Amino acid sequence: MNTIFLNQVNTILVVAMICGITLFTIQPVFAQPSAQGNNVVDKAVFNGWNIYRTEACGSCHESTGEGNVSNPNLLHSMKTMTREQFRRVLIDGRGIMYSFRGNKVVVDGADDLYIYLKGRSNGVVPAGDLIKKK
Repeated sequence: MNTIFLNQVNTILVVAMICGITLFTIQPVFAQPSAQGNNVVDKAVFNGWNIYRTEACGSCHESTGEGNVSNPNLLHSMKTMTREQFRRVLIDGRGIMYSFRGNKVVVDGADDLYIYLKGRSNGVVPAGDLIKKK
């Protein structure tokens, strides 16, 4: 390969790294609490939100839980779903949703996940980043 091409590739990589580092360091600015503080929640809701986020529930149900064409809107489902029904769906799966039986984080956090989604469904918990109450 010629030297000019390698220098261009190296320059692009350095620029990409600088942009990534810059975005990573200013990321907390995007997650600041709102002026009203309505994104401050108790430990159970925060834990449920964290499980929803880290276990990639949003990859099917969207980051807000509102679903899409092929996956249900959890905000609607949670209006009538009991805690036990919710747990059963998580553990056994249903339709195209697979079982989370082997996922200890989801199984152990099922109640908190239910509380978070029930709060989203009832309009008590806002969409977006949440902050745990101190």
